[in-house]
Amino acid sequence: MTDYSSGILFGGDYNPEQWEESTWQDDFDKLSQAQVNSATINVFSWPLLEPAEGEYDFEQLDRIMAHLEHNQICVVLATATAAVPPWLAHKYPEVMRTDINGILQRHGKRHNACPNSPIFKRKSKALVERLVARYHTNSLITHWHVSNEYGGTCYCENCAKAFRVWLKERYGTLEAVNQAWNSHFWGHTYGSWEEINPPMRTSDIFSSGKPVLGGAALDYRRFQSDSLLENYKMERDIIRKYDSKRPITTNFMGSQKDLDYFKWAPELDVIAWDNYPSLDTPASFTAFSHDLMRGLKHQPFMLMEQTPNQQNWQTYNALKKPGEMRMLSYQALAHGANTVQFFQLKQSRNGAEKFHGALLSHSVSTQTRVFQEVAQLGGELAQLPQALIESEIHPNVALIFDWESYWGLENCIGPTTQLDYVASVYRYYQALYQQGIAVEIVSKQDDFSPYKLLMAPSMYITTDEVTEKIKAYTAAGGVFLTNVMSGLVDETDNIHLGGYPGQWRELLGLTIDEIDARPAAQAVTLHSATGIVGQGRTLCDLITPTTAHSLAWYGDETFYQGQACLTANEYGTGCAFYVGTYLDDQGLAFLMTQVLKRSQLAAKAAGEVEIMTRTTENQSFTFIINTGEHPQKIMNPYPDAYELLTQTNSPTDLELAPFAVIILQQDHE
Repeated sequence: MTDYSSGILFGGDYNPEQWEESTWQDDFDKLSQAQVNSATINVFSWPLLEPAEGEYDFEQLDRIMAHLEHNQICVVLATATAAVPPWLAHKYPEVMRTDINGILQRHGKRHNACPNSPIFKRKSKALVERLVARYHTNSLITHWHVSNEYGGTCYCENCAKAFRVWLKERYGTLEAVNQAWNSHFWGHTYGSWEEINPPMRTSDIFSSGKPVLGGAALDYRRFQSDSLLENYKMERDIIRKYDSKRPITTNFMGSQKDLDYFKWAPELDVIAWDNYPSLDTPASFTAFSHDLMRGLKHQPFMLMEQTPNQQNWQTYNALKKPGEMRMLSYQALAHGANTVQFFQLKQSRNGAEKFHGALLSHSVSTQTRVFQEVAQLGGELAQLPQALIESEIHPNVALIFDWESYWGLENCIGPTTQLDYVASVYRYYQALYQQGIAVEIVSKQDDFSPYKLLMAPSMYITTDEVTEKIKAYTAAGGVFLTNVMSGLVDETDNIHLGGYPGQWRELLGLTIDEIDARPAAQAVTLHSATGIVGQGRTLCDLITPTTAHSLAWYGDETFYQGQACLTANEYGTGCAFYVGTYLDDQGLAFLMTQVLKRSQLAAKAAGEVEIMTRTTENQSFTFIINTGEHPQKIMNPYPDAYELLTQTNSPTDLELAPFAVIILQQDHE
């Protein structure tokens, strides 16, 4: 019997139900030629498994499993609950979601069920129970895949009722809700629980998508994320009843907004995610997304989906250039992935994904460029040592990503419409990526003490507990960095009074009373003692230092000429930096020079060449990746180390072709 418990899973989504059964074996034979060793199946098969209410038919899935076993291809088995079958929506229309405009949706698309529908919960539970009872002893299965790409929001009456229960559990009393939401604003004071409804466009959401009561909108975000999490946990618990060992997961989507992945992460055995960079997505943002996924559990993750060639839903769906798919796959491994999986293995003939790339294209040929590249990659991955999969990454820098601040900041009405949480956080990640410095993305609940530098850009929401953690970290010698629109409100969007940035005034050694908003064309020059050091854009804090000293100040384009814009404050044995504007590249480089020096971190910039190291107790694996389409030359950071892909000792000077990858193995004494 084949052992599927080790090695890198290499394969992806396959939907044989979309094809004549006579083609299946030929497909599997061809996939085996590319070293495919896993298939994700059954993602959207509910109507086939239960064609009518209470009538179950697993014979087709049995035959699919038999073909996979014949080709020694292991299975990531999905629970098939990601879209409700037509009969269910027709008979019980209330299982469908109601949109933000109050319109009940009909059957269609996917991820379409109300998470608080009792009927959906009962029917999906019954399906999963039968599925898992039938297949839990099957040795092909390596992972259980619950639903698919959770997300979206529902505003139906079931959700309204469940939201009121959620609020009672969170706040206890209606008076506490009114206080938390400051609901006396615009006459919103609630006299009974039944008066509270989801914030939507028929009630408290403006046409811009912004809410009247920020606290209510934040809580509805939390509630919907929790509701979908309860759906996941329900299915997970059924699986665990039958299978105590194999990992259970679902596929995340990077920095998507709907779900608080840090709250979800403890409920998953392993993080899995889907990586779909656009034509113009920088390599640094792809790296940022991988590091966010790794940071959810501080463990290796699954690259559950990527396309072997082009996507189909973006404005311009460019082909992946020769070597680019391979490079992106190794970039994922470098940042902590332990699988390389694709959507999809065979290109759909019809439907919304018929022009989405696949290993087997519409020609169904094994002679295509894409098939040959995937086959090369499959052969290489099969030769990599097990120790690589067991290795980890331990950066010296932590970057806080906070979904509640994400929601709260982008709900703001003022001081500008140009508030983009992910872009703000990514800018600081990118600045370190360009310096060759690895970053661990963390939650506000994590331990900050292992890191030399802690960054919290646009951390709009803070609490007493988080503030005290950051103060203790800094006082003990850590270096802390934050910026404009941070530390402003509590967890229900009430401003911390006494001046900005609220609870962080002492830590940062400054106070702010005004924030200027400027159009894109009205940048402000930033000056230091050495001259112009960059430009500030969009927002400009008018900072009054108390104990902080100024690193830079605004130029003469404004009436606040000479007022501080970048500051540093010695706090205990550490230092807290504050950035009062959105910096251009020059300004960010100036800032990082000061921050890295204070953090005792050395830059290792290498242009478009990315260098990442994974380690075990006895070995290290250093990935050297040319992320661009031009040749690069760099000095080998580890001369004479063993190069895994060519199985040779590496030279002192490295010449990297476009999208080239080198993996250096070093043994520790």
